[in-house]
Amino acid sequence: MANPVNWFHISVKEVEPIAKFYGEAFDWKMKPGPGGMVFIDTGKGGIPGGIATTQDGSEHFPIHIYAATDNIEEQLARVEKAGGKVAMPKMPLPEGMGWIAGFTDPAGNFVGLWEQVPQPKVPRRRAAAKAKKKAAKSAKKADKKAAKGVKKAAKKAKKAAKKA
Repeated sequence: MANPVNWFHISVKEVEPIAKFYGEAFDWKMKPGPGGMVFIDTGKGGIPGGIATTQDGSEHFPIHIYAATDNIEEQLARVEKAGGKVAMPKMPLPEGMGWIAGFTDPAGNFVGLWEQVPQPKVPRRRAAAKAKKKAAKSAKKADKKAAKGVKKAAKKAKKAAKKA
């Protein structure tokens, strides 16, 4: 599986003025998130993002990207094998949103990883739908047969009436 970029994160000292800026500058829709974070909807075709206060209190406010992965531990092992370094170990996100982790590439750039919580499989209803379709077909066939029988009986009654 490829690992698409599926999230960006802007770290700032104050969330509200920056959320207002991006909302006005790009018409992005803002929605409150957990812990004072603001979720960003960039619109059709864009990836979602977030704005939150910087975690380390530094003056440097980076913009991070996050790539999707099915397994953070395996992905971090691949990153290290390729020359990157784990910068943030796997940690849970609030409200069952999954887990995140991060690494630095050989040039020192931070890249985040996101592992989604597995979604429960919804039972397939093909068999029930198939049975329903089959029953409808049988009922239609029975209706046609009954209609034929009624026509046949009407013809017989007409013939009998003529003879009498």
